[in-house]
Amino acid sequence: MIDYIIPFFFLASGTVANRLILNFWSPSLLVGIRMLISGISLLGAAFYMQGFGFLRRFNKQWPYLLFLAALATFIPAFLKAYAYKHTLSSKVALINSLDPFFTAFYMYLLFGEKLTAKKWLGIAIAFSASIFFALATNKGSSYELFGYFSLAELAAFGTVCFSRIGWIKVQELLKSGAFNVKEINGICMFFAGIYSLVLTGIFTPNDFVIATNWSSPAFWKTLGFLAYTIVGGNIIGYSLYSKLLKRHSATFVSLAGFTTPVFIYLLSWLVIGEPLYPSFIVASVVTFVGVIIFYHAEIKEALRTGSKAH
Repeated sequence: MIDYIIPFFFLASGTVANRLILNFWSPSLLVGIRMLISGISLLGAAFYMQGFGFLRRFNKQWPYLLFLAALATFIPAFLKAYAYKHTLSSKVALINSLDPFFTAFYMYLLFGEKLTAKKWLGIAIAFSASIFFALATNKGSSYELFGYFSLAELAAFGTVCFSRIGWIKVQELLKSGAFNVKEINGICMFFAGIYSLVLTGIFTPNDFVIATNWSSPAFWKTLGFLAYTIVGGNIIGYSLYSKLLKRHSATFVSLAGFTTPVFIYLLSWLVIGEPLYPSFIVASVVTFVGVIIFYHAEIKEALRTGSKAH
C-alpha cells in the first residue's frame, strides 16, 4: 500500500517547496527558472539522442509549438504559482484535483464523447465541494476579491482550464508521431521558462536582483528549496508516478492521486504553518465521493476483472 502513495507524497512535498520559494520570489520568476532548467535538460537529452533530426522536426512546426508551450505550460504554471502565493495551498491542490472532470467535459464539448448520468452527478458533486471550500476559507480581502471568489481562486480554476485544453492539443500532436513525450515536455518547458522570464524582466525586473543576492540568507534557502523541488518533486515524484501508471490503470492512479491534496494540506500545516480548516476535510470527502461516482463504471469493471483473475 505504501508504494501507491509515496509518489504523491513526493509530488506534494515538491509543491510545498515551491510554496516556500514563493515567499522570496515572484510567481513569474519561479516558473521561469524552474521551467527553463527542466526544459534545457530535456531538450539536451533529445538533441543528444536525435541530433539535427530533432531540430528539423521542430523547425517544421515551431509556430504551433510556441503556441502549445504558452497554452499547455506557461499560462497554467503561472496561474498556479500565483494561486499558491496568494491563497491556501490545500485550496489550490483540491481545485487541481478536478482535472479528470475538466478533461471529461472538454471531451464532451470538443469530440462529443458521451457522459452518463452518473458521470454528470460525480462532476456536479466534486465541483460543488471545491466551490464550498473556496468560499468557506475566503480571506475576505478587498484586494483579492473578485465577486465571491478571490483572484487567486479564479487563477486556480484557470490553471486546470488552460492546462487540460492545452494537453488535449498536445496529445493530438503526440498521436501524430511527430514528437515523443520527452521532446514535447522539453519544448513546452523551455519556452514557458523564456516567456516567464521575459514577463519578469518587463514588469518586475527587480526580482532578478533579489534572486541573485548571494549575501542574503534567503538566497541559500531558496536555492535549497529549488533543488528539492527539482529532485524530490520532479525527478523522484514523477519517476515513481510513471512506474505506477505502468503497473495500474489510469482510474486507479486517479483515485490514489487524491492523496496529493491531503498531503499538501498536512505538509502546509507542518512546514508552512497554514491553518487546518475542518471545511477541507468535508470538501475532500465530498469531492472523493464525486470521484467514486464518476469512475463507478471503471471501478466496477476493474473489480470484476480482478475477481476473474483470481
